[in-house]
Amino acid sequence: MEDFKKILKPKAIEFKTEIDGENPEIYNINYDLWTLKLTIGFNEINNPIYVIFKNVSGFRVLDEGNLLEFWDTEVRVPGWIWKIESGGWFELEKLRDGFLAQHFGDSHNEYLVRGINDCVSVIAESEPIIINIQ
Repeated sequence: MEDFKKILKPKAIEFKTEIDGENPEIYNINYDLWTLKLTIGFNEINNPIYVIFKNVSGFRVLDEGNLLEFWDTEVRVPGWIWKIESGGWFELEKLRDGFLAQHFGDSHNEYLVRGINDCVSVIAESEPIIINIQ
């Protein structure tokens, strides 16, 4: 079991955005087979922010309390959206023989959108699009 914990120790980097806010609330999640759209809000910003992912292989929503490995002081990076370089959900799924996405090369990217209560992990082929309607 300890070997798995070492393998799954997350390595995350900040995904830079022009949104200068901290600790968003995830208000809505919409998936229509082509895009995943998250509606989020910040106390510091009066309008909603949209985070759009295209070519999504998968997404999951978990309470931040179920992602304690990400809040370790060695792992914690700035920002509200992180690109997961290793040790995330994708690598956890790769432990299953039935996870076919692991056999399709390096076309995946994994992101974690941090929320006050819920967090969204996303496996997608492209970077997220951030829309701030002012």
